[in-house]
Amino acid sequence: MGWQLTTLVRRLQGVVWRGVGAPQAGGGRPPAPPAGLSSGPTAPSDAPAGEGAAAVDVAAATAGRLRAMLPVPDRARYDALLAERPDAAPVLARALAATGSVPAVEHLARRWAVLAPAERAAVADPVRVMAHAGRQTDPTTCGSASLTMLAAAGDPLLALWLGTGWLPPVGRPPELASAGEERLGSLAHAPAELRFAALQRVVKHRTNDRSVLGLPWPARLGTPPWGAAREARYPGVRYVHRMLDDTDRADLAAVLDAVRDAVGRGVPVPLYAGGDTARGWATALPRHVVLAVGATAGALVVWEPSAGRLASLRTADLVAGRAAPAAALGGWNHLMWAVLPVG
Repeated sequence: MGWQLTTLVRRLQGVVWRGVGAPQAGGGRPPAPPAGLSSGPTAPSDAPAGEGAAAVDVAAATAGRLRAMLPVPDRARYDALLAERPDAAPVLARALAATGSVPAVEHLARRWAVLAPAERAAVADPVRVMAHAGRQTDPTTCGSASLTMLAAAGDPLLALWLGTGWLPPVGRPPELASAGEERLGSLAHAPAELRFAALQRVVKHRTNDRSVLGLPWPARLGTPPWGAAREARYPGVRYVHRMLDDTDRADLAAVLDAVRDAVGRGVPVPLYAGGDTARGWATALPRHVVLAVGATAGALVVWEPSAGRLASLRTADLVAGRAAPAAALGGWNHLMWAVLPVG
C-alpha cells in the first residue's frame, strides 16, 4: 500500500508540534478543528448521535429557534401556514431556517399548492430526486456540484429553483444574489441540468476566489477544502475543513463518527477522496469530492457527483485501511479531507 500526501503532511505537523513542546494529545497530533456538531454555540461535540437521546434535526431545531424570536404577528402567520399545509410543514420549516423570512415561507406555501407531485418531491428531497440532474459538469466541478446539492438540501427555495426554475420575489438564495434577471429568465424553462450547471460555475468561482493568499485557486485543481468550508451552507451550522490521515485509525474512526452524527441530524457532509503513491504521486492528493447524506448500519450513504447517484460506502473498510477503489468515492479508495459542520 502506498502513501497519501495528507498522511505525510499530518505526520510532519505532529513532528513540528512535538518539537515546539505542544501538548501531545492523541499521539502528538496537532490540534484539529472540531469534528462534529455542537450542542451549543461554542461547545462542539464528537459524540455520535443517538447515545442517550434521539438525534435532533438541525434544520427543524433552527426553525424552532427562529420562530421563537419572531414578532408575535409574524409567528402567528408562520404557524397558520404550517397548519394550512401540514403536508409541506417540514419543507416550510426548513425554508424559515434557511431564510429567516416569513414572507419567503408564504411565497413557498402558495407555490407548493400548485406544484406537481414530482416537483414537490424534488423540493422536499433534492438529493435523491435530483441526484442525476445535479451531477458534475466537468472533471473539476465535483466539489462545486457537492456544495450545490448541499445548499439545495438545506434551502427549499434553492431546490425549488433548481427543480422548476421558479424563484420567489423574496428569500432569494445567496448563490443567485448576483444573477441578472435576463439570465434567470433564460434558465426558468430550461432543463434542471442546465440550472445545476450554471450554479456549479457560480459556486466554483466563490470557492476558488481569493483562496491562495488572496489570489484565485487554479480552476484546473477543482475546489480547495478551505474554500469549500467557507462557502458550504446549511441552516444552523457553519463548516470547518479537516485534513485526514487515514493511517491513524482511531482519528479516522472519530471523524467518521462525527460524519454519521451530522447526517443523522440531517446535515450533509462533503468528503474528499483520492489514491496513494502506489497508483502514482499524482493520485496521492485529494482528487474527488462526494457528499455524505445518510447512514445505515456500517455504512454511509453518499451522493457521488460524477455518476449523479447515491451509493453505499462501508466505513469499516476505510478505517481498517483495506478499502478497494469504491464507486461511492468515484473510484478512489482513501478519505483525505472532510468539510465538517459545527454548530
